[in-house]
Amino acid sequence: MKSDLLKHIINKFKIHSEFESYQELDYGHINDTYLIKTQNEPHYILQKINSNVFPQAQELIRNKVLVSNYLQQKYSHLKEEEIYRKVLCFVEAKDTTFFYKDSIGNYWNTSVYIDDSVTYEKAPNIQVAFEAGKATGKFLEVTKNFDASQLHEILPKFHSITFRYQQFKTAVKNTTVDKLNFANELIDFVEKHIVEMQQIDKAIEANQIPLRLTHSDTKISNILFSKDNKAMCLIDTDTVMQGVIHYDYGDAIRTICNTADEDSNNENEIDFNHAFFKSYSEGFFNEIKELTKKEINLLPLSIKMMPFIMGVRFLTDYLNNNIYYKTNYENHNFDRAINQFTLVKRINHTYSEIKAFLDVKLQN
Repeated sequence: MKSDLLKHIINKFKIHSEFESYQELDYGHINDTYLIKTQNEPHYILQKINSNVFPQAQELIRNKVLVSNYLQQKYSHLKEEEIYRKVLCFVEAKDTTFFYKDSIGNYWNTSVYIDDSVTYEKAPNIQVAFEAGKATGKFLEVTKNFDASQLHEILPKFHSITFRYQQFKTAVKNTTVDKLNFANELIDFVEKHIVEMQQIDKAIEANQIPLRLTHSDTKISNILFSKDNKAMCLIDTDTVMQGVIHYDYGDAIRTICNTADEDSNNENEIDFNHAFFKSYSEGFFNEIKELTKKEINLLPLSIKMMPFIMGVRFLTDYLNNNIYYKTNYENHNFDRAINQFTLVKRINHTYSEIKAFLDVKLQN
């Protein structure tokens, strides 16, 4: 029984109470995640790392713990229970590591469950958008002096559109004729926009924008909120790594400002929510300090580059027969790609207004 397995695994960690029950959580596309209820609080989040996506699971867990410990130190003036609500805190295993490797080679890690919290797949209102901006901006600001070079590179070139384009071209070359014909319009969209979307890559290569610690997966479902809609902390830190501010800013807006669910392929439902964009940006820039001129100049592009890169990744996985993301049906990744590329189109329609807002905001 699964409950027996999960009880066995959670007892490999230094938890404070006895296993009582579990609930499987639908967190993201990659890992298996469980809420473990114990007889007394705190409860715990137990996660099995997907070794197909993350073959260096032990190093991934080390990265998460390093960042968590750094944040806990930054908030060391607070009470323990307050730190637990601001930081994703990991639980040490009984062998003093922070992971458990099971008999078939799966790696597991455990964190303290943040009670009375909620997550959203979509932003329900401008207050949540504002608070999401604050949470992302605060994470980046508090960790700005963290030495990200000490982190193991778990997913090399994770947000490099040049690298994702190379993967896409390989998938196009190797896929079936039927899939090529079916996806022809989306393939043409990638080719039409790829040069514009590579500008941030080129700025990084030319050392024109600084590298820093980034969360690298700031979709709104990775932000915890209190029940009165105050942002608490970022979760799902599997992808913490060296990056640029544009990744975290743009990816959050990608999910917060899309008026449709990520799985929707109904183009009439998909639009860019300007009110949420402005509110998120207000919260974000209330926390972030000292951006360079080049960083500021590339921020508008990041708003459409991040949905573009996700569309490329979804389309690539579709062409590769859905080997990366969890899917519910054969064309699931194809529909996700339609969603992301449609959002890029909507952003393009109003791009001058987006740039004008950021110009005014960042000059103040």
